[in-house]
Amino acid sequence: MVQKIRAAAEARADPDFVIKSRTDVLATHGLAEAIRRLNLYAEAGADLLFADAAMSADDIGTIAKNVVKPLSVNMGFGIRQRSTTPLLSAKQLQDLGVAVVIYPRLLTACALQGMKNGLQLLKQSLASGKVVDRPGALVSFEELHDIMGMHEIEEMEQRHLTSVQLEAKYGRGRKASMIMQGAKATRPAKPGAKSKQTA
Repeated sequence: MVQKIRAAAEARADPDFVIKSRTDVLATHGLAEAIRRLNLYAEAGADLLFADAAMSADDIGTIAKNVVKPLSVNMGFGIRQRSTTPLLSAKQLQDLGVAVVIYPRLLTACALQGMKNGLQLLKQSLASGKVVDRPGALVSFEELHDIMGMHEIEEMEQRHLTSVQLEAKYGRGRKASMIMQGAKATRPAKPGAKSKQTA
């Protein structure tokens, strides 16, 4: 692993490219060995160090105090306890000396739970034959439109598509915002931005 990190560091062309090294030996070889390996990785050129599955806040603090490069910690779901690393706030981790915290399962798990909730509401409607109106269970069309960046896409189309292409896509005299159901047709112009009507 040390040689792989050294090779990656030597091949690095962009000085801002961060090399993160990971060890999984905490469970099998203990804290001291994890610290030893992380420091070897740091000497080989790693910028960020990560010992997976630290079992306590004390372990995290001990690692942070004994490695020579910034420490990264995985908080998994971020808002739910797991069987490995204890759930700690970003402030608690910072106080322990942690430089970076990641939440790799948070958004995926939240999205899946939201999908399950939505399907359950639809199932209730199908079973009862009645409308289930729960606007709080999902984002509005306007917010979805904004998250997808549709306004920016429309502005790019106005700048770069010909009038023939725009007409073929949206019809004569129509813009994307006019056919996106519920979308805001207008938005305050950005300083220096050209009007769509003059584009």
